[in-house]
Amino acid sequence: MSYTFVMTDAGKADPGLSGHLQFIERAGVMLEMIGMPRVSGRVLGALLCAPPGGHTAAELAATLQSSRAGISTGLKHLTLMGFIEHAPNPGERADRFRVRPGAWATLTEQGNRKLETFVRLAEEGLAALPPGGDPGALREMGAFYRLWLELFPRVLEEWHALQRREGQRREGHGSEGQQRDGT
Repeated sequence: MSYTFVMTDAGKADPGLSGHLQFIERAGVMLEMIGMPRVSGRVLGALLCAPPGGHTAAELAATLQSSRAGISTGLKHLTLMGFIEHAPNPGERADRFRVRPGAWATLTEQGNRKLETFVRLAEEGLAALPPGGDPGALREMGAFYRLWLELFPRVLEEWHALQRREGQRREGHGSEGQQRDGT
């Protein structure tokens, strides 16, 4: 069965699409809203719904009804950003892709290193502030990012602890035969 992806003016997927296809379209729209190409968002959405072995570019092109060139662009973009990786599949010639395990924490850690730039910028701005200049915005920016950078390591530590607990829970219950939806 083939689908035509139609977005409404409100950015919502056509209600005639199945749930996962609506999710894929919504991922494309949402990631486009934060500056990524829509095709990258759609590819990420499809990979978030993928079976454990991931998808090939051809499978993604068929699912998304998109050109192989567009899919290739999305895959390169997401790989460079660290969202996805090649999924090993011995004996298969086509490359498979999947969401990279641990991607969210790693990407946020990388982003935090970039946020240190805002702290330095605020400090430089305060040092260079001309007489009569309002330091309020610079102080706020510096304070916000210093607090964020102070709190984030604890959030990350909690995240890693949660991941370890869930991994132990899965190992203890023999969930390797279960599908993603728990059935």
